[in-house]
Amino acid sequence: MHQFIKISGTPYERGFQYGSQAKERIFKVIEEYKVLFEKEASISWDKAIKLSEPFRKEIEDYRPDLIDEMQGIADGAGVDLVTILTLNCRSEIMFAKAKLAEDACTTIGVLPEASASGHTYLAQNWDWWAIGEGTTVIVEVEQTPYPKVLIITEAGLVGGKGLNENGIALSLNALSARNGRIGVPAIVLLRGALSCPTIPKAIDAVAKAKRAGSGCVGLASSDGLLLFIEYAPIDMDILLSDGETICHSNHWLSMKMILGGEATNYSYNSTFIRLDRARRLVKQEGKMTVEGLFRVLSDHAGHPEDVCRHDDETVAVYHRHRSLWSMVVDVTDKKLYLTDSNPCKTQAREYSL
Repeated sequence: MHQFIKISGTPYERGFQYGSQAKERIFKVIEEYKVLFEKEASISWDKAIKLSEPFRKEIEDYRPDLIDEMQGIADGAGVDLVTILTLNCRSEIMFAKAKLAEDACTTIGVLPEASASGHTYLAQNWDWWAIGEGTTVIVEVEQTPYPKVLIITEAGLVGGKGLNENGIALSLNALSARNGRIGVPAIVLLRGALSCPTIPKAIDAVAKAKRAGSGCVGLASSDGLLLFIEYAPIDMDILLSDGETICHSNHWLSMKMILGGEATNYSYNSTFIRLDRARRLVKQEGKMTVEGLFRVLSDHAGHPEDVCRHDDETVAVYHRHRSLWSMVVDVTDKKLYLTDSNPCKTQAREYSL
């Protein structure tokens, strides 16, 4: 089961509460990335720590309170600040200069006119390395002067997918870019966007950041807005729904980004299949519901590299990927439904703000 944590107070106090409560899981995340950095990127833990250090100034420029929060997490867990910084830069260390993004995660956004209830939904499967099982936390953060947020992430990280009290929901899909750079890490960028009171301000939080890498951020709001931002370090574009349910996987859809040269090659093995399946299944469902979204996210066409991803037992344990959780956010009601594992085999739990 995922660990639920509530934190509040000054940035340092928030972090200390977080680190103290999630200490065991933070140590598990550290051990996970010692393996993944080495096996996936041929980077030792010591080298990873050195690679993370230049990102500190970029985080301080973007959201200085998050460095204080990281210091609190470190002290609460009994580790060094640079260790927590390294965890929060894990994507940049492994992927920012990689030629291929990991072929995983499927996201679905539903506008009020496309849902049975007239509500806005944002849903996704989080496909990650299977050795990351048991590291997820749900963190409810009181963070004056920003809105309260409910974040789903790995223990020790300050940002992730989730929902805020103003009715803004956020998702993320991995994408590959031409080059990475020293800038705002994806985890911090997600916290910045999710801490905004409106969709326009959340777009601004991505657009004006000195972005380190690339990705696709899904944004949905209780007032009926829905869009996906495909971003790279130098450029970005916004995908609109045109009134239809919108789906995304792990390849670039924006012609601006493709023709502009920021987008680069990506893994082909399942991203196109998953996008096609999600689009077709959404049409079959008709007006979408929470239950219908979980049905789509439980699809097994192309197993084991399907929308509901399962371990490929033909590869080494540390290379295996799985849908570690699945979320559906009812943005209108400010409710988040989250499974503890693959959506095909676990019942979702409800969290609300």
